[in-house]
Amino acid sequence: MNMKSSLIKLINTGVRRAAKIADRAGQNRHNLGIVVSQSLQKLTSSKDLLFPLAFVELLEDCLKEITLKKIENIKTEFDPKNDVSIKRFSSLIDALRHLPPVEFSSANEIALIADSYRGNLEPIEYDQWASDVRSHFEMSSSFGTKGRILSTVVRFTQARQCLELGTAYGMSALFILEALKTRGKDTHLTTLEAFEPQFSISSKTLKSRYGNQVSCEFGLSQEALPMIVKSLERVDFLFHDEYSTTPGFVGPWRLLIRMVRWVYFNWVNRRIAIVGGAHDSDSMPARHTQLNAWDRGRIPEGQARPLKRARIES
Repeated sequence: MNMKSSLIKLINTGVRRAAKIADRAGQNRHNLGIVVSQSLQKLTSSKDLLFPLAFVELLEDCLKEITLKKIENIKTEFDPKNDVSIKRFSSLIDALRHLPPVEFSSANEIALIADSYRGNLEPIEYDQWASDVRSHFEMSSSFGTKGRILSTVVRFTQARQCLELGTAYGMSALFILEALKTRGKDTHLTTLEAFEPQFSISSKTLKSRYGNQVSCEFGLSQEALPMIVKSLERVDFLFHDEYSTTPGFVGPWRLLIRMVRWVYFNWVNRRIAIVGGAHDSDSMPARHTQLNAWDRGRIPEGQARPLKRARIES
């Protein structure tokens, strides 16, 4: 076979593969449309939906095919052959490249809660901003892609005890708690929020749905974390979804990070890392990712760096 024939064969193979991928994507979009349409019909016949377009958008974001733009391995300092936790983390990173969907029943309920929040026109005023709950909810909450990342982390790390810093209106907590439901009864989320009316709104929603499976705490991190740390035996997954840049955050943070047995995920800088508290082994120092902006990436003296880190761009 001459070079020209080989080139033509290669081109034809590429065209067939591209057509197959396009057909599959088109079929998936068609199937998604059917599912969303049927869900919308059932809802509109039984209750009023305040914002159907936003409801559909969130529902689709929880179910459709999503490929993250970039997942960058920042640092690796281990031999993965004999470490199950490292293997799980590698599987997690692979899964995040093509985000698994959220279960339909969970996605539907979360989209309904978001719709009810959008109907809240209670005024909110801060130092340099004033509007209402709807506006603040829409610009500060976690929706489909972020929620799917959280669900995937809980699933692949098999986390049972989770801690969230920065509840806001509870959307991230909803995705975490729905993922924890599949892990059985012995699971729990502690979530911390420092502002009103976010705390009152989110805690009412979360406690009414999940009862003792969730603890909603109020206060600034530097003030509330010491008590939270004392109340927790361990943390499998720490989700850091707030800007904590004050020096007063350092001490409580160092206490907390040593309790984390599995994964630390900072949404502010999009970094996810394996971490491990000193309790895992007397000879194993705490391993954790960088602190926040004020620390400029420095690791506290006497503490090792994380064994594996990655940056996520959605």
